[in-house]
Amino acid sequence: MSVEKTLTPDITLVCKLSKDGIINYVNKSYTDITGFSESELIGQSHQKIQHPELPQVLQEIVWDMIHQDKHTYFISKNITKNGEYFWTVADINPRLHEGRKTAIFIRRKFLPYDIKVEFEKLFKVLHEIEDQGGGIKVAKKYLAGWLEDRNSTFSDYIASKFGGEKNLKEYMTSEVSDEELFKIDLNEMKIDEILKTLKKKKRFGLF
Repeated sequence: MSVEKTLTPDITLVCKLSKDGIINYVNKSYTDITGFSESELIGQSHQKIQHPELPQVLQEIVWDMIHQDKHTYFISKNITKNGEYFWTVADINPRLHEGRKTAIFIRRKFLPYDIKVEFEKLFKVLHEIEDQGGGIKVAKKYLAGWLEDRNSTFSDYIASKFGGEKNLKEYMTSEVSDEELFKIDLNEMKIDEILKTLKKKKRFGLF
């Protein structure tokens, strides 16, 4: 039986993906939590930390949003190198990065227990439908009904569980701001920007 790994709200996992889902940046918290080294993750598919019970229908939803260059929130069940699992809420920002191909910036944070319980039930039902012959087509119908009952989209429903998008945005950016997130590649930062970021982190006791 797999063991759940517990995160704390002060930890922010950050990664950057290519438009094809290949990891090209991770922060230290990402490697600390997953147990994978940076060299084991860079150049690999994001599916490396994706739990096998993550429903395909939900993956389709989030990738549809990404391909439309739309910001979205996502709940994810993840897996570590040694087989532990952990739940996160993700803030996903696809954008054209300085005129180049779309990059996907992702923040992941601790998912509160009461919210996890509800989504854990949904994930279980969808995975069982997909895994036991219903396939993704039937899973899509079930999910459509589930969302219709809540009069919401998947991303908006996630935000509502945090008391609205304003609260969720504040939670997601509590350690890593948008400005820092979109400048995570130090090769693309000028030295004065790097120093400002380091001073800011030191002032708030982040290292």
